[in-house]
Amino acid sequence: MFILELQTSDMHAALGRLLDQTRVAGIGLAAISVRALADEFRISASIDISDRDSVDRLARRVGTIVCVGTVDVRSEYELPVPGPTP
Repeated sequence: MFILELQTSDMHAALGRLLDQTRVAGIGLAAISVRALADEFRISASIDISDRDSVDRLARRVGTIVCVGTVDVRSEYELPVPGPTP
């Protein structure tokens, strides 16, 4: 299972592209969520697949649309990197 996150200025265009590209690639989505961050949106998709290359290809295709700023892919089981200790 992987998490694909993208930051976008146009939620509808990016979400539509993400859903269309997952359908075309035959990739199953386990969950999807959208959060508003000031004037942008963060879309998080849990992708039910074990092939990292397929997820990376999907991320590259979705990242080509104009309204997408950043795209990040990580394993659902990766632990967050701790920040500096005060």
